[in-house]
Amino acid sequence: MYLPIEILKEVGSYLSLADKNACIRVCYDWYEPFLQLLYTRIVIRSRHQFRLFYRAIQQSADIREPLGYYVKELLFEHSSSQRRHPVGLTRDELESFPNYFKNLQVLDFDPKLWSYMRYSDTFAQMKCVQRLPTFSRNMIFQPILENSVNVDLMSRLTYLSVSGEATEHLIHNNLTTSIWSRMPKLEQLIIQGTNYTQLNVKMIIALGAQLPRLKHLTLGCITLPLSDDDMCSTTRFPLFTSALSLTLDDVHLQNWRLITFLSLAFYHIEMLDFDVTFDWFYNDNVTIDLYEQSMDACMGFAQLCLYLKKVIFRRVNTSVFPFPYDAFFHEIADIHSDLVKVEMIDYAWWSTINPASSFKVATIQTGLLSKADLKFSWTGKKTDTALFKNLRFCPNLTKLDLDCDITLKHGFRLDLLLDNCPALKVLSISHAVITIGRSIEKACESRHGLRSLKFEESVLGDHLLDYLSRSCLKLDTLWITKCVQERPRRSSFIIISMPEHNFRSIRLNSLHLNPGGPSGKCEVSMSILSFYESTRYSSQTERKKKSEEKTKQNEKKNNMMSSTTPEMWRFYHVHKSEASNGYRQLRRLSTEEAVRIANFEMNEKKWKAIKNAPRRKSFTERFLWEKDIQFGAVLLLCKSVEQLKFNELTI
Repeated sequence: MYLPIEILKEVGSYLSLADKNACIRVCYDWYEPFLQLLYTRIVIRSRHQFRLFYRAIQQSADIREPLGYYVKELLFEHSSSQRRHPVGLTRDELESFPNYFKNLQVLDFDPKLWSYMRYSDTFAQMKCVQRLPTFSRNMIFQPILENSVNVDLMSRLTYLSVSGEATEHLIHNNLTTSIWSRMPKLEQLIIQGTNYTQLNVKMIIALGAQLPRLKHLTLGCITLPLSDDDMCSTTRFPLFTSALSLTLDDVHLQNWRLITFLSLAFYHIEMLDFDVTFDWFYNDNVTIDLYEQSMDACMGFAQLCLYLKKVIFRRVNTSVFPFPYDAFFHEIADIHSDLVKVEMIDYAWWSTINPASSFKVATIQTGLLSKADLKFSWTGKKTDTALFKNLRFCPNLTKLDLDCDITLKHGFRLDLLLDNCPALKVLSISHAVITIGRSIEKACESRHGLRSLKFEESVLGDHLLDYLSRSCLKLDTLWITKCVQERPRRSSFIIISMPEHNFRSIRLNSLHLNPGGPSGKCEVSMSILSFYESTRYSSQTERKKKSEEKTKQNEKKNNMMSSTTPEMWRFYHVHKSEASNGYRQLRRLSTEEAVRIANFEMNEKKWKAIKNAPRRKSFTERFLWEKDIQFGAVLLLCKSVEQLKFNELTI
C-alpha cells in the first residue's frame, strides 16, 4: 500500500531509533524518508557513541548523498545532573563540521569546551547554522563578531547565548547598542553576567529597537541601574512587540522605576519568570513614600501585562514587610482571574523577615498556583495544618514538590494534604515522616486523582501504602527511594499491595527495615524483591486452560503439550558480579530459593544482628545470596506494570 511521504514522516516521528532503523529496510520508497528521520536530529550521550557516529559520517563522505547532509541538529549531552563529565569534542573535529554537515542548523555542546578551541574561518562555512553553543570565551566570540567573513553567519542566527568573558566584552566595549542590527532573525537571546555585571537600560532599549523578531529574552546574574538620562522623549513603547517571555534570573534592580520600565517594555509577554532583588530597600533612606511607589509599580506591572498566561515565581529579595510584590499577585487575581497559572519553585517564599509570607500571598490572595516546589520548615510553631490551610485556596494546584527540612514528631498527614488539593496529579515528598490520620476502612470514602507519587528519604507510616491503594485508584507512577518503615516490626518484608493498579513506572531503590535502635533503620538496604503481577498470572492461566482443551481434543499430542502450573510470585536478587568489575546485576531466583525466602523466620538474635550491621559498601556475591534474606525483602503486588526498576536495575 502506498503512503505519502508526509504521512510516513509524521508517523515515523513517534518511533524509536530501533524502529526507524528497521523501517529503512522495508522498501526503497521508505528508505529516504526514514533515513532523514534517523539522522535529522542526533543526540550524543557518550564519547564512544560519537566516535562511531563520526566514523560513519567520514566513510560516507565520498558517496553521492553523504549521511552528514541529513544531519540538521547535532547535540552533545551536557546538562544532565547525573553526568559528571560532558561529552568531549576535539578542536580538529569541530573544524571539520562545515565539510561533513552541510545542512547543520543547530549545534550545541558544553560551553566549557570553548576553552580548548580556537577561532577558525571555517565557522563561516556553516551556511545553514542558526544556533551555536553558549559563547563563554572572548577569544572565540570576538572574531566571530567582528570579522567581515562572518556577516552571513551572524545574520542567520535565531539563537544566541553569551556568558562570562563574552558578556564582559559586550558591555565594556559598548557593543550592546550596535551589534544587534547584524542579527535581524534573532528570536532567543540569553545574556548571563558574572558577579552582577551592570547592564544599562540603553542597552535594553537597543535590543528592542534592533531585534524585531525577538521572542524570548533571558537576563541572568546582572544588575539593572536606571539614571535620569537613560530615558528620553523619543523612546517608544512597547519596545519588544514580538516578545513572548521574559526571564530575570538572579537580577538586581537598583530603582523602583525599573519595574515600570519593564512593564512598559514587555507588556506583550505571555510568560514571566523572575528571581530578582529590590536593591533600593537595602539603603538607609527607605521611606513610606518609597514603599508606596514600589507597590504601585508592582500593581502597574500586573495591570499592563494583559496577555500574561504564566508566572514562574522563584524569589524576590526585599527587606520590608508586608512585601510590595504582594500587590502584584493581588492584581493578577483580580484582573486575570483563572487565566494565569502561577508556579513557585526554587524556594520562592524565602525572605528576610517572614519565610512563609510570599507563599501565603500566592496561595490565599490568588488561588492561581498550578505548580509548587517548596522547602517547608517545621521550626517554631509551624505545623502541617498551616500548610494545608494555604494549599486549600489553590484549586488549580496539580504538581507539588515538598521538601521538609525537619521531620515532624507526629508525622506529615498525607490524607489531609490530598483532601485540601483535589486537583493534585503529581506529588513528591522528601525528608518527612509520612502518616495518615484515618482508618483504612474509611479510605474508600475519599477518591483522589493522584497519578504520580514519589517518596525520597522519608519514613513511611503504618498502613500508608494500604490507604493509597484504596483512595488513589488512578495512581500509575510510584517511586520510593531511601525510605524506611515508621515503627519497628517483627517482619522482614515491606509490603506494597495495590492489586487494582495498572502502573506505567515503579522504582524501588534503597529500602530499609526498621529493627529499632537510635538510627531508626537498618544500615543495609534490601536486595530481594518478590513480585506478583495479576495480569500476567491471568494470561498464563488462560494459556494453560487453552492448552488443556487442545490436549483433550487431540490425544495424539497429549505427550507434547506442557501443563505446568504458572508461577504466581517471582523473586529477584541484586548481587555483585566479579565478571562485570563489581557492578550490580539482577538474577531471578529459582522456585527452591523462593521457598527459602518465604519460610524464613526472624528471631531476636537476627534482629540484633541487622540492628548493628554496618552500612553496605557493596552487594554480596551471587552464591552468598542467602545472607541478604535477613535484611528484608520487598513484596510488590499490582495488576500490571510497564517499567519496573529495583535498586536502579530494570526487571
